[in-house]
Amino acid sequence: MNSKYQFIPESVKRLLRKTGFYEKRSLRNRTAVKYYEVDSFLNEAPVLNLGLELKEKPNVGIIKTQESVLGKDYVNPKASWLRYERFCNNNDIPYGFFDITRSNWMTEAEKYDIIICHTESNPAYQEMIESKIYILENLMGKFCFPSYHEVWQYENKNRANYLYKHYDLPTIPTYVTQNKEEAFDLIDKVGYPYITKTTIGAGSTGVRKIKTRSEAVKMINSIFCHNGLKTQYPYQRQKDYLYVQKFIDDATFDLRIMLVGNMAFGYYRYPNKGDFRASGAGNTEKKAIPEDALRLAVEVRNKLNSRQMGVDLLYSGKNKKYYIIETSLFNQIDTPEQLVIDGVPGYYDLSDIDNIRFKEGKFWVQELVIRNVITEWYEKNR
Repeated sequence: MNSKYQFIPESVKRLLRKTGFYEKRSLRNRTAVKYYEVDSFLNEAPVLNLGLELKEKPNVGIIKTQESVLGKDYVNPKASWLRYERFCNNNDIPYGFFDITRSNWMTEAEKYDIIICHTESNPAYQEMIESKIYILENLMGKFCFPSYHEVWQYENKNRANYLYKHYDLPTIPTYVTQNKEEAFDLIDKVGYPYITKTTIGAGSTGVRKIKTRSEAVKMINSIFCHNGLKTQYPYQRQKDYLYVQKFIDDATFDLRIMLVGNMAFGYYRYPNKGDFRASGAGNTEKKAIPEDALRLAVEVRNKLNSRQMGVDLLYSGKNKKYYIIETSLFNQIDTPEQLVIDGVPGYYDLSDIDNIRFKEGKFWVQELVIRNVITEWYEKNR
């Protein structure tokens, strides 16, 4: 989303989406198109072949998310399900659309061997999809992307932080407490300013810089009161937890690295003037990524055991090291050129981590994911 609108409250956005102005703007900017028009977007990348001769083909259930807010006659051209569908069509893989939101979802799931989706980044959807993937994967034996383990850590900064600490990963000094008394101790320990975050929120929503102790005390008292603190989601409050992260004052950019199998993509992100948040600002630069940052991202992905992962890093010149800001299972993919070096789109080949090489090519990351998922299913079931 354009940074100009990134921090408008979700309740206001919902009202704006019902206006004729929003419809006209969406059609003009091509953020909503007719389904038959979508090939002009998808064909920006060449056809990706499975590269495997299947003796038995899986039936793939694709969950539609990232729907166009203009209704069923339109699609969001950035939606991942369109890429999953394209890959299945191009490789003659049988598929159907699986509506996991309906009451008969368990009966419908019986049709499919693989279930795949790009989950929505909001608390209601995350609670639903986490509960149902547990049933699909662990009780019904379905091969799911994301898996329960992957979705458990997605869009939950508290859970992700527990994993970083367990695996001793180099994160920005971060503390999560559910204890009010300790919360007051932590804000003084970390110092001012510090960063605080809600446990769920994409594109820097729910992220605040706390500059003074009086501001911090007011926030803590609200969090640990009967009603909790208002969040960017009208139906959810921040209740009985505080996420405190040290502010790294010499970081001028952050680095997003996206990993799928042995392929890496990425780019630099810069905050707007006067702001500290690079995520959601819309200021990106695509160029070569340092190998030490790539190796750190691979270590994080491997320890967190995720088939697809975006790792956000920042660099402190004073400390001469990269720090993990956070990780994400899904990232917004606008183009099939998620890594560009000297004007050439491509990816880093990580098959030999001691000999990382850049290779040319244009890919939809979502197609790489479904290719890997189908291959993994086949290897497991043959």
